[in-house]
Amino acid sequence: SRMCGIIAFFDLLKKYQGNPEKLKERLTVLGNLMRTRGPDSQGYHGGKYFGMAHQRLAIMDPLHGDQPFVYEEQGYALVANGEIYNFQELISKHNLPQMQTHSDCEPLIALYDKLGNDMVKELNGMFGFVISKNGGEEIYAARDHCGIKPLYIGYGKEGEIWFSSELKGIVNEDCEKIEEFPAGHYWTRSEGFRRYYQPAWDHDDFEPKGDCSKIKKVLEQAVRDQCMSDQPFGLLLSGGLDSACIAVLLKPIMQELGEEFHTFSVGMEGSPDITAARMMSKFLGTTHHEHLFNADEAFEHVEKVIYHLETYEPELIRSAIPNYFLARMTSQYVKMVLTGEGSDELFGGYLYFRDAPDSRTFHRELRRIFHHLHNVNCQRADRMTMAHALEARVPFLCPNVIEAIMNIDPSFKTITKERPAEKHALRAAFEGTMPSEVLWRTKAMQCEGIGMTWVAELQSRCNRQISDEEFARRDELYPINTPVTKEEMYYRKIFEKYYKGMDKFVQVWDGGCRAGGAAWKTTAYTREGLRDVKQLAKGLGIDTNHVDEHSEKLANFHGKDSLGDNTIQT
Repeated sequence: SRMCGIIAFFDLLKKYQGNPEKLKERLTVLGNLMRTRGPDSQGYHGGKYFGMAHQRLAIMDPLHGDQPFVYEEQGYALVANGEIYNFQELISKHNLPQMQTHSDCEPLIALYDKLGNDMVKELNGMFGFVISKNGGEEIYAARDHCGIKPLYIGYGKEGEIWFSSELKGIVNEDCEKIEEFPAGHYWTRSEGFRRYYQPAWDHDDFEPKGDCSKIKKVLEQAVRDQCMSDQPFGLLLSGGLDSACIAVLLKPIMQELGEEFHTFSVGMEGSPDITAARMMSKFLGTTHHEHLFNADEAFEHVEKVIYHLETYEPELIRSAIPNYFLARMTSQYVKMVLTGEGSDELFGGYLYFRDAPDSRTFHRELRRIFHHLHNVNCQRADRMTMAHALEARVPFLCPNVIEAIMNIDPSFKTITKERPAEKHALRAAFEGTMPSEVLWRTKAMQCEGIGMTWVAELQSRCNRQISDEEFARRDELYPINTPVTKEEMYYRKIFEKYYKGMDKFVQVWDGGCRAGGAAWKTTAYTREGLRDVKQLAKGLGIDTNHVDEHSEKLANFHGKDSLGDNTIQT
């Protein structure tokens, strides 16, 4: 019902020496650190030994949905960040009592009261929430199936428990350890973590046998479900295939609603993404907005991006920078956007999938990267939009869409001589619905599509920030996930400034990039990025000669081409 920030504190052993006012003051200050997540209002509920604070961005029932939700008589309180798309179905299916508001999160209390720990299996949405009963006698916390929304848990030295939407909320609270709350799990006082999201396709002995007939239909339903909003919304149109598919499905819905269809893009003038997004916008007749940036602007914002992104993962930071600019612009027009995030983890959309030896290995690699969504694509999409109080929704990651696509026989997804384009099944499902130049375009890792050379320029600027002497001390300064390049070291230094001692909570890719952990070796991608960026402009009529000159200039940078890298076109 709102994209927001939540923070909750429970002093389980009742050691806390302050008073309820002091505790409220402290949690309010911590909540304020996440104010960009929810600038519309702030709420608090607490007592002597517990407190729950909420920063609200009002999307559903803006006038009445303030949190925490408190049911005094039953002793329940709830803070939630996210959207429960099937909340109305759940109210009727489980015959839940009359709600006080039209918020989609309020029914979580009644659902928990009725179903207990299994309630979370009923939810279709994106969420991180905490329910407490009688001031923390019972605590139930949960995070959505693939970590679209963030949540962290902290363990205090005196047995206290903290929950926070972002690391910045609890980084300085003297916790003994802080962990990212695992996606697809719930947590209770008695059981600790329990995994509730266990689809059949995610087991080693499962062999998917489905065909491709349901792709468009199931995606269309997800888009429809996710248009639930009492505020104006639009679409992040990246120029890639995934957001173009969402655009095609969204057009008739916008017409039904009688709303203007706004689309938003980011890139550098002449980049493949900008070109393809303009083509798509013109084709669908959308009101199109774009932000054109350059390498200087990118470098100036690195520190802000790392502060909001809460990681030092180089692939992720590079791809987040354009997203930061995109969200900043978009937030001036709408409060919520749909995106094409997540499709590549379901269809195998990354270029290195071309080298997969067989369909079983292909499916196993999909499973591996799917389980990284929570701290890669989802983390980027959430943090960069929430840095500007913008909510991002991801129809491809609707549980029903995931279920349908992960049950497709992976031999339909592999890249063969007959089907040379990755994500052939998705393209085929949308044949005839968009210009073929967009439909059959090559997948770009996000920061490559938005401009073919800016990453190399960014990297050389980062390199100038770190002296050879400092770089020589990298092992001693950063024993965990030691930086391999000066660029990585520069990011790490900024991360340490805000999140000192938190480096162990950042998971990085094996081998330093997404392709590094695959069961097969690939030469297309390296730690510093894609080797041949020119293939991305294929079919869009873009001149790529300047890329060659650029590659030559940079070939002495670590002795290899260093062009951009990471994630989803959306």
